[in-house]
Amino acid sequence: MATRRCLFVSCHGADLRPWNGVPFEFFSVLSQIEDVTLAAPQGRASLCNAEPDDETLYAEVKLRLQRRIRRKVAGSHTPILRPTRLHQDYDLTVYICQFLEDVQEINQIEGWRERSGVAVIFLLESWTSTFDTYKAEMAVLSRFDHVFILNGSALEPMRRRVSAPISQLSTACDTLLAAPIHRQPDRSIDMVCFGRWNDSDHKDLVRYARREGLFYYHDIWVGLRAIDWAAVRRRNAELIQRAQFYLVWAPNAWHQKWRDGTGQDHALSTRYFEGAAGGAVVIGSRPACPEFDAAFDWPDALVPLGDDPGATVQALRDDPMRMDRIRRDNILHALRRHDWAHRWAAMLTVLGLPLTEAHRTRLARLALLAAQMEPAPVWGGLHVVKGESA
Repeated sequence: MATRRCLFVSCHGADLRPWNGVPFEFFSVLSQIEDVTLAAPQGRASLCNAEPDDETLYAEVKLRLQRRIRRKVAGSHTPILRPTRLHQDYDLTVYICQFLEDVQEINQIEGWRERSGVAVIFLLESWTSTFDTYKAEMAVLSRFDHVFILNGSALEPMRRRVSAPISQLSTACDTLLAAPIHRQPDRSIDMVCFGRWNDSDHKDLVRYARREGLFYYHDIWVGLRAIDWAAVRRRNAELIQRAQFYLVWAPNAWHQKWRDGTGQDHALSTRYFEGAAGGAVVIGSRPACPEFDAAFDWPDALVPLGDDPGATVQALRDDPMRMDRIRRDNILHALRRHDWAHRWAAMLTVLGLPLTEAHRTRLARLALLAAQMEPAPVWGGLHVVKGESA
């Protein structure tokens, strides 16, 4: 096929908070399989991208006041991205953003719609109880040729407000980075948890770890900002590769502010994919959404903590053969199904666009690596020895 010129738009250059590592990693994989230009401009000074000195605090207060007034008066958004002018046309533009309020940031990319043959957006959070607050954002979403959303439970409510076609799409990870493929480090960290947790379970696990002398790695700071996205993604991958257990709770267990009692939105967070790809035993809670059931349909893909988290962990520690099987299966399925190349293939299929040769090569490599993870069959006491790694 002729070269396809792609534009990838993201807020990860302006908003350095942890969740923007997801679009960064998506772009990192996409840049290896497409001819892609990145538009992730720096942002105006804010606590999400600068040190909290007097100048930043003044800028933050000003930004929040402007946003509150403009939202209340005109339903519009005060952007954080700095304006960026495009100098060429693109066959395909992809905008990935975290929140509905970020949708209007695309307008800081001057001429984005006119310069794009096909334009799609991937929205990572879309809680239905907030939709009526974001009418202007719904109008912007209707300008895209296709809208992909993470929250499958929000599909029908959004379709009633947006004229563009909408599909559910799960996130993924860079499995060639995340998976311990060519060497498997010692699992020297007992438990790892990034970000939010279930308070009750977490306290039980802290007590259990202290009692058993285990190393439980979890966040102890708030308000984090990345100084190097590539280093963040590599550090996370290396920690998970060295973890016996990786803790993830369903987003609806976090009791976030959007839980107003009017709806029960459920979503599948990226952490499940990262934990599986890293070969840890993933423990926590199961999201009540069909996309989780479809993505993690093998035995023990997620081991629920239950009413006694410490006892659950201890039972697994007492069964090393089960843990070895879980680790192998998690890596195998992640390589086979949950790389960003798989999600990009799904998006291109929806759009009726072909895969590049580099894309097909990456998918073939992932399939080969997954096949090499399969346990060797035993015939008559003879073990079949597989070939060299990819």
